[in-house]
Amino acid sequence: MHTCNSNFFLSLLFMTLLTAVPVRAGVVSGTVSVQKAKILTSGPKSQKDVIVFLEPQTAGMYPPPAGHVEMDQKGLVFMPHVMAVQKGTPVDFLNSDNDRHNVFFLFENTGATLDIGTWGPGETVTHTFEETGPLVALCQLHLEMAAHILVFDHPFYQVAELNAQTQSTGFKITDVPAGRYLVNVWHKKLKKKGKPEEIVVEKGKDVQVDIIITKSKYAK
Repeated sequence: MHTCNSNFFLSLLFMTLLTAVPVRAGVVSGTVSVQKAKILTSGPKSQKDVIVFLEPQTAGMYPPPAGHVEMDQKGLVFMPHVMAVQKGTPVDFLNSDNDRHNVFFLFENTGATLDIGTWGPGETVTHTFEETGPLVALCQLHLEMAAHILVFDHPFYQVAELNAQTQSTGFKITDVPAGRYLVNVWHKKLKKKGKPEEIVVEKGKDVQVDIIITKSKYAK
């Protein structure tokens, strides 16, 4: 009798542990390849950066991650040259040069501008973006300086770097809740070939998407 009870409780514990194991969210991965073009991948202002992102087709609430992200000004260059950030995340703009620097933004969707100030060597100014969309970060004291920032209202994006030899890169976006999404891409010179692809993400499953970017005249 004692053995039967032990077996029963062991079976019950095993089933409880099985049901308690969370099913992981979906994963969207694949490749981005350049077609009928060649991009430069060297230098601080290269064209190697590409942002793959999902567009949720149902509304959701996505709190920004804890902590800050950084964009430095060093050698009269913004680093990184391309950044993706979730709305509500503080961004620290550092000045690692021996010169004074300024930062102002040009919001591409509206044409609006915002100057967040000028500061000296070793100083940092923090700014939190509250609106989504693409923008260019510039320095009014050094007009050759520029960086690209994309602000999203969700965390489903990845900045990847194209390889000089293969002219391609892989990407992997994890922790994607089940639902319908459009897969899109941003590059400062090239466009996605074709329209954004609609995918369905299921819990615990992977979705594979291969993307081609090319010149505007070949994109349609």
